Amino acid sequence: MALFVMPFFILYCVLTGKHLATLKQRLGILDPGQFSWQHPIRIWLHAASVGEVQAARALISELNKTSICADFVLSTVTEQGRIVAEQQLGRQVTCLYAPIDLPWVINKFLRAIKPSLYICLETELWPNMLRTAKRNGVKTLLLNGRMSERSFGRYKLISGFVRQIMNSLSAAAAISVSDMEKYAALGLAREKIIVCGNAKYDLGVTSVGANNEERPDETVQDIQKIAVGKRLNIVQGQPILVAGSTHKGEEEILIRVHQVLRHELPGLILVIAPRHLDRLPMIKALLEKGQIEFQKLSELDHTRRTAEIVLVDCMGELARLYSAASYAFCGGSLVERGGHNIIEPAIWGIPPFYGPHMKDFADAARIFAENGAGFPVNSAQDLIDKILYFTKHKDEYSQAGQAAKSIAQSQQGAAGKQVGLITELLATIKNQTHRKDNESACCS
Repeated sequence: MALFVMPFFILYCVLTGKHLATLKQRLGILDPGQFSWQHPIRIWLHAASVGEVQAARALISELNKTSICADFVLSTVTEQGRIVAEQQLGRQVTCLYAPIDLPWVINKFLRAIKPSLYICLETELWPNMLRTAKRNGVKTLLLNGRMSERSFGRYKLISGFVRQIMNSLSAAAAISVSDMEKYAALGLAREKIIVCGNAKYDLGVTSVGANNEERPDETVQDIQKIAVGKRLNIVQGQPILVAGSTHKGEEEILIRVHQVLRHELPGLILVIAPRHLDRLPMIKALLEKGQIEFQKLSELDHTRRTAEIVLVDCMGELARLYSAASYAFCGGSLVERGGHNIIEPAIWGIPPFYGPHMKDFADAARIFAENGAGFPVNSAQDLIDKILYFTKHKDEYSQAGQAAKSIAQSQQGAAGKQVGLITELLATIKNQTHRKDNESACCS
């Protein structure tokens, strides 16, 4: 399939200019000078985009607490993922664009990196990558594994082919029991799968300070909340509605919500963080058409915020922005996109609002609703009514926030469990290497 698609992909790059600068690297034309290995163990993590980069961050943070000494390579599909990886992980990793999924290209990457372990994150199951790695004796892990109903349905249509991919995995860590069942149904042996939650939730637990010391959760949260508050130029008690991971059709609803609520909640700030930055021109046009003043988040690094609407135009900012929220709406849920991660605001003690379309996060939505820790809404008016209700019932809203944070904390610890799986696999690799060395010595 990849061999068939590649000529069209290259033609697309040439005609549009997109990915052209990265095409050499994606084809396996690598600069040896960019590799500087310090350790015999090399761990290659593959993250499609920004969301998976966050899981990689959590895992690398946990791995750095162990006795494992390893070099890290992080590959991404998207340019945005690469930018965020370089910004947030810096010299801890060697950042690369992911190879095109062709055996001869992958072999070039494997020869250059010589990984001890290849880790794909969430749903990044590239068939040739996994099979070629296995043929070259590289152990392969799926971590933070999740599978939407949509993906599961598509994979079932080619179940024979997918079973081969699953057989290429050495082990897997699924986010939920539901995810585990889907992987098992597609052919991944149950004894290879553990269920341990989402590593991304561990990013709210601790943060490394200037001297690499770990700071307590509450201290980190206070520091980040103050920093975000200063950036947004907010005064104490000023209401903020953060709308995260929004999709087409949702911004118009949220702008309408803001235009109504600003009369009831003076000074209300609406922060809009679209899921995909390539939609920024459409959102800007929508605001300009309504003659609504707004500022881009990037401008606030050197300009004082005066507008009531802030448009997030840079990746990797949403988790921090939730820290300053009075109210949080999680997008992809008022339109049929399957919803997004409602635990991100909950980590900060903010009970999330979300629409009816949450099938990709149905388990989380159910737990939040059952515990009064999150609030489903069906329309702009529904969101307006619920926010106004909680402005008059602050104790009830505070209790919901505490419940949301408690649920988020109960989901943490996944990164440590996944690192345990990595440690076990590396120990297996080490034992196999020793056994081969001993056999070679005996033969000689």
